[in-house]
Amino acid sequence: MLAKAEADPTGYIRERRHTMLDDSDINHTRHARAVVGGVLAYVCGDPMIYVSGGGEHQGPAGGGPVAAIFRRNQ
Repeated sequence: MLAKAEADPTGYIRERRHTMLDDSDINHTRHARAVVGGVLAYVCGDPMIYVSGGGEHQGPAGGGPVAAIFRRNQ
């Protein structure tokens, strides 16, 4: 699983305010990558994923591309 993630620059997610852009200790991409990584690991049932930060210019604000590669076990 490969994904790109960044905090929405408006400061809101689903009409709820987030504080990822205001944290002075941790860069906002680390927050976003942690959340997206946890959700994708849960959905896939496998923590072997890669989430990159800095998704600007690669999709809508607050979004980014995802590539899923699955092998069917028989």
